[in-house]
Amino acid sequence: MAFTSKVAARNQSNRIGAHRRHIAGLLAISATWSLGAWAADTSNQPALTEIIVTAQKREQNIQDVPVSVMAVSAQELQDAGVKDIKNLQVLTPGVTVTSTTSENVTTARIRGIGTVGDNPGLESSVGVIIDGVYRARNGVGFGDLGELEQIEVLEGPQGELFGKNNDAGVINVVTKRPSMTFGVTAEATVGNYNDREISASVTGPLGDISAARFYAGYQRRDGFLNVDTGPGPGNENNTDNRNVYTMRGQYLLTPSNAVSFLVIGDYSKRNESCCGAVQTADGPFYGIINALASVPELGGTPGASGMASPPLSPQDRNAWANQPVVQQIRDMGISGQLDWDLGFGKFTSISAWRDNTLTAGNDFDYTSVDIVQDPAGEGNLVDFKVASEELRLAGKDGPLNWLVGAFASSEILVSNSAIYAGNDFDLYLSGLSSAAVGPPNFLLTTDLTGKPPGSLFIPGVSGQADWYHETSKSYAFFTNETYNITQGLDLTGGVRYTSTMKTADSNYVSPDGGSACGQLLANPAVVGDLASPENQFLVALGCATPFNPFFAGKSTVQSLSEGNVEGTVKLAYHFTDDVMGYVSWANGYKAGGFNLARVTAGLVGVTPDFDTEFPRESVESYELGLKSELADRTVRLNASVFDQQYKNFQLNTYTGLQFVVSSVRHVESKGAEVNVDWATPLQGLSLSGGVVYAFTNITEFGESQPLFAPNQATTLNRLNNRLSFAPLWSGVASATYTVPLSGSLQFHANVNDKYNSSYNTGSDLDPRKLQGAYGLLNARLGIGAPDGRWTVEIWGNNLADKLFYQVAFDAPFQYDQIDAFLGDPRTFGITFRTKF
Repeated sequence: MAFTSKVAARNQSNRIGAHRRHIAGLLAISATWSLGAWAADTSNQPALTEIIVTAQKREQNIQDVPVSVMAVSAQELQDAGVKDIKNLQVLTPGVTVTSTTSENVTTARIRGIGTVGDNPGLESSVGVIIDGVYRARNGVGFGDLGELEQIEVLEGPQGELFGKNNDAGVINVVTKRPSMTFGVTAEATVGNYNDREISASVTGPLGDISAARFYAGYQRRDGFLNVDTGPGPGNENNTDNRNVYTMRGQYLLTPSNAVSFLVIGDYSKRNESCCGAVQTADGPFYGIINALASVPELGGTPGASGMASPPLSPQDRNAWANQPVVQQIRDMGISGQLDWDLGFGKFTSISAWRDNTLTAGNDFDYTSVDIVQDPAGEGNLVDFKVASEELRLAGKDGPLNWLVGAFASSEILVSNSAIYAGNDFDLYLSGLSSAAVGPPNFLLTTDLTGKPPGSLFIPGVSGQADWYHETSKSYAFFTNETYNITQGLDLTGGVRYTSTMKTADSNYVSPDGGSACGQLLANPAVVGDLASPENQFLVALGCATPFNPFFAGKSTVQSLSEGNVEGTVKLAYHFTDDVMGYVSWANGYKAGGFNLARVTAGLVGVTPDFDTEFPRESVESYELGLKSELADRTVRLNASVFDQQYKNFQLNTYTGLQFVVSSVRHVESKGAEVNVDWATPLQGLSLSGGVVYAFTNITEFGESQPLFAPNQATTLNRLNNRLSFAPLWSGVASATYTVPLSGSLQFHANVNDKYNSSYNTGSDLDPRKLQGAYGLLNARLGIGAPDGRWTVEIWGNNLADKLFYQVAFDAPFQYDQIDAFLGDPRTFGITFRTKF
């Protein structure tokens, strides 16, 4: 074990060193170009493009906003091939985005703070807002966003202006608006993994006072994982594929210079196989699963395997799943935004309705042996319906910029969860329990119950078919004012009051009444000797929450009501026209809620805990920042230091048997960050980069302590108390170069690199879930017409083909084994783009 750790540490050190050498090489090349350019040509002075953001709900130059903001333009997004929130992380230091069982279960984190998204009862710590409309969960905002104008990443708590559940930050997405000038764009891509993408848009006037824009896109791609399906019924040989189409339409009406009304409607649908997992750490009982797969007397096929055997090779991207792996996602919505200049101020109204539905199915044990089933269909469904309204009135009166507003939302959440015993569950349970003290005895269940295997836990019947219905209503009033005290000195203050009311109906359905577990608990041979390892395994797995008879037929109704006040104070001083410093204080919160899952009073107990409410999460933040434009405004240098203190941080943990929501008493996230943009003297070359150091650490565990390693899943000690998905260091570097080759031909290149130091991908900080330091190198090279009428590009993502974990987790119903959802492998292709 020590030898393995030393080798792993040396390999990790080598990876870090290699990546640092790569970054240094990139910067050295850029510097060489720039120095040569200074000596060669100073006649065409470069300049940075002004960046306008809406971080304070009004348009401002990013350099005048006393908030840590990263803004990524449409051109930068196109150069990096970013079309959704998940890919955005390659351009933004300190931001990580991961997916687990479904790509609808996608979570964004900023400065190491975010919410594990597998449990729909938990709201997001990082808010996602698209065209002014708040999305109920991060995953609801995942997908092709169409034609993008800009994406802003606001760091730190933003609740005062953007509302509840934004206590870690906000990702604000702005799409392209309709134009009064007619235009058409089209794009086609082919790539490895049989990737095929096509999209097109059209915009133009519809009379003298209105315009429209319509976008449609489609992508189909083979899966990133190979799948061994065993005996089935699943028959797909790969998973984690892509099959999605998106449509987005906009209509803009401007009856006068003072009034505009924008309607946006969108619809997307995905019908895919996602998401599979691979083994990354063996448990002690993998031999039992492989025996069930290969021994004819146990129903197996000679030579077959149920899962990987040591040595493991996650880099081979081989997964096992006998059950179909399916995700069907439908997302749609409509919004209307009215902007009216009243003379003394601007009135804005944003009304929206959205509906997102996920119907999923998976091989819940991630083996080709039929241990447990998570069948696709209405039994495994999550549906969000949200209606919202925001009203704002903003204006300027002498030295005062003022804003007042109100917000209201109504959300209906339906979540269905079905998990059943598979055909091999009896044999697996008996073999596993007997192996605790000696060689596996696959007749143990028969010995204890007097019934042949397969008749105790009835496949497709023994288990759970629960359904939950949650309603959430919220309203808020807010104000934000900036007062110019004296030349260059501004004081900003704001406050928001939010009221939230939630009601959750939980209905626990056991089709067999939990009789299998009941028979185990009624057997004297079991209950008479619960100290024996065999019987402990029998009860722990045979009476795990899906089979627990004490849930059968029960239903509960829970409700909560919260009132919260959030605020911020910022003091900003312009030392010169190009240098501004600021200091800020803010607080925020994330609403409490209900764990929409079966939970027992003890981690391995059988007594149900029907009180699944968890409290609100709160944060208090301090920040000191400097924003500057230097060297004749060819260099933009922004930096800040921050300290964010969280109380009752909401932790969602999967133990291998159940989802547990707990509150970590105190978490701190403090550090510093620097972002630089440079329009170099070499005509057409621009460089940008950013580094974030964030020490995101648990300082007090409170009642959550038993969930962390060492725990029931592992005897290994955690390496530290850093929160999961919280790298100490995160950085990006990007170089873009555009040069004319002739009067009708132009060359364009972009190279970007994202680096993360090591971090744990498991909520419980099990050291086997550690992701070592890694970097992702992407590049895009193209030629085309200088006016963009046509462009051909070759591109590659993750060019070094780095293997990295999105999330590592305890394998369901498999003691002491770790599986992981992997990040994307190396992809490459060619894109043709045209516009007129």
